Amino acid sequence: MDTVHPKMESPTRSDSVGRIAVYLYEPSDGGLDRVAILLANHLAAAGVQAELWMTRTSGPLASLIAPAVTVRQVGKAAASRGMAMLTQLPALRKMVRRHRPDILYSAGNQSNLLIACAGLGLSARTVGRISNPIVRPNSRGPLAWIRRKRFQLTAWLSDATIVMGKADAALLGGDCAAVRDKVALLPRPTVTALFQQTGAHRPPRPEGSVHELLAVGRLVPQKDHRTMLSALARLNRHDWRLRIVGQGPLLDALQQQCRDLGIADRVEFLGFVDDAEKLAALYGGSDLLLQSSRWEGLTATPIEALACGCQVVITDCTPNLREIIEAAGQHPMIPVGDAAAFADAIEWTLSRPADAARSREAVRPYEVDAALSAYHALFDDVMDRNHHHRSG
Repeated sequence: MDTVHPKMESPTRSDSVGRIAVYLYEPSDGGLDRVAILLANHLAAAGVQAELWMTRTSGPLASLIAPAVTVRQVGKAAASRGMAMLTQLPALRKMVRRHRPDILYSAGNQSNLLIACAGLGLSARTVGRISNPIVRPNSRGPLAWIRRKRFQLTAWLSDATIVMGKADAALLGGDCAAVRDKVALLPRPTVTALFQQTGAHRPPRPEGSVHELLAVGRLVPQKDHRTMLSALARLNRHDWRLRIVGQGPLLDALQQQCRDLGIADRVEFLGFVDDAEKLAALYGGSDLLLQSSRWEGLTATPIEALACGCQVVITDCTPNLREIIEAAGQHPMIPVGDAAAFADAIEWTLSRPADAARSREAVRPYEVDAALSAYHALFDDVMDRNHHHRSG
């Protein structure tokens, strides 16, 4: 049985105002979670009856949810996240019948198929979002083919699927016109006014000062901090200090690696940072953001860093970032897992910093308000198409 968070029930609105339900498993600390909450807040501010349907209503980003957003809890029949989502289909279909949202939106990859099936045969239109790679870099063979076909099936069942890069749009649409017509390429809502202000008022770096390096991401294998730390141990031309923002199960192992490499006195683990002003200050006070991920969809951190005038060194973890990195004048993306190449890229970037104004301009399309308005416009378009289909 679904429940409503008692402190977050939205006020009664006119029946003429659309209702959009955003499915998010929990308000955790990831970029996917942040975008879903920002979207719900934006829709509520625009007069839409915005709802967040979540399995868990508490988490690191729960405080970001605007009071005007209704929060409903979706029941689950299993303890683990994956199994819980598999067993939620009956509960979600019951919620769709009861609350009758115009749009049922999936925050990311893991829930796209669940949401597509939850809307089948019911009044709600379903919209999914590709938040991680359809096929991971260097993935080949039958498993990669099966994964791509599963994504295409989900997109075919949905009324629309949002992708964040041209590569994903081409891979998802492929040779299937029925899927291509439902693919929407939209910018990731990332650059806030605070990031813009930080970049515009960034002070010049003091001559001869220690290079301030930054990494932002969960301490999990996907982010591959081990390669980053190995690369830093190779640097011998620059004096540097690294601050790592993020929490996760690899904290102890990474701290031990720092000791083994002899760099523990130059690496600081800050844990999870949920304060937007503190995060912007970290970007604004850093010379270089390091991103060593094995794979990503369209990760927010390099876009945020560039908006703040911070340089970026990043692995070739997603094709969706290549144009942005090139437009910003950054070092080309480097091979995944190559510590030597990563070290060379850091040395090169610290010696040849790109123009900060150029970096900020490259990420202008990812400003939050404009991007979220594009999501809202897509929802309106989905409803218009559905209305014309029924009228015809």
